[in-house]
Amino acid sequence: MKKRFGRLFWFLYCGESASAIGTAASVIALPVVALDHSGDVRQAGFISTALSFGIVLARLPAGVLADRYERRTLLLTCNTIGAFVLGALAVLEATDATGTSALLVAAFLLGSVGSTLAPAENVAVRNFVDADLVPRALALIQSRAAVAMIAGPLAGGVLLKVDAAWVFAADAGTYLVAVWCVALLPAGAGTTSDQQPPVKAAVAGLRFLWRSPFLRYGALNATVLNLVFNGLLIVIIASAEDSGAGDLGVGVQTAALGAGALVGSLAAAPVARHLPPGPGIAGSTAVVAGALLGFATIRTTWATTLLLALAAAAGPVIAVVISATQMRITPPYLQGRVHSGSGFLSQAIAPLGPVLAGASAHTFGLTPTVACAAAAVVLLAIGGAFVAARHGTPRDEVRTAEAGRVEVRRG
Repeated sequence: MKKRFGRLFWFLYCGESASAIGTAASVIALPVVALDHSGDVRQAGFISTALSFGIVLARLPAGVLADRYERRTLLLTCNTIGAFVLGALAVLEATDATGTSALLVAAFLLGSVGSTLAPAENVAVRNFVDADLVPRALALIQSRAAVAMIAGPLAGGVLLKVDAAWVFAADAGTYLVAVWCVALLPAGAGTTSDQQPPVKAAVAGLRFLWRSPFLRYGALNATVLNLVFNGLLIVIIASAEDSGAGDLGVGVQTAALGAGALVGSLAAAPVARHLPPGPGIAGSTAVVAGALLGFATIRTTWATTLLLALAAAAGPVIAVVISATQMRITPPYLQGRVHSGSGFLSQAIAPLGPVLAGASAHTFGLTPTVACAAAAVVLLAIGGAFVAARHGTPRDEVRTAEAGRVEVRRG
């Protein structure tokens, strides 16, 4: 008989999906509102940067919170804060009282809330889902991100034409939906960690991650790919300008990234179930490298669109394989901190992607820039194969994890 997700997982999934789509709309609206009010594009850039800072700076503390406090309470608190911040923004915008400082604070808080929700949800998934179904659950979460990438900006664009206050009000509503769904979850699910000092607790998670060859490689893989994919928008814009595809070409190719990610999320669970983690990640990373090499040499808009979709499809597969294996290796009391530690490492330099891509394309040209990125991804794929061959499968690390559990507790 085929196993199914229980209603607790669906409460969690539906609530966080609603807020994810709403936030994707607000991420577009915040810089647009800043530009409309100030007339200065730099103000829009400051808002996006504040959001990124909130995500990165909250990531490590978020893991400590997820391991220390009851997850239902943490999810309720964060979603309530999100609803309050966005409701306040909607009121300010409706009364023409929105200032740059308010937008900066709101962007930082929303980034922090989203970053705190991620490890709490990750730990809750392990509590509510049978171990055999974890890859499918993670693949569903990846598909949610892809749908949010497509639906959120579209909804935000439509509501912006009416009134920006409607974007923030709608997003506040999605956070309230998440609050309602989380309230239906049982209290007290999952274990909590020892009451270590916050810095020491965060370091324990990073130490465990670093001592696992697979998790160490997974963090490096995510770091490089996030940097590359964050720079792709600049590459797409430059490529469309060179080829004469114009704004339509930019829109089509950007949408292809979201569509590819959605398709990849559907394929992620079967790959995670049927391929060993090492070859699964190395092979998927090689697909990204091949697609980037093709993108560097082909100038036909539709061909490059398909290659971008192929590269984006491999991303969710890699993410699900890494996350599912990370859950199996990591002791329950370290789940939040290891998840947030890998997330912090993978996102710390990602905001530099557009800057590096733009500077490289300006100095060396578009083809050398993409070829260089593809070469880095090729080395990453080779590194994944080496880790699998040298250290065995992650299942071999479970014994190391058990020994490390005692050591971390003593630390």
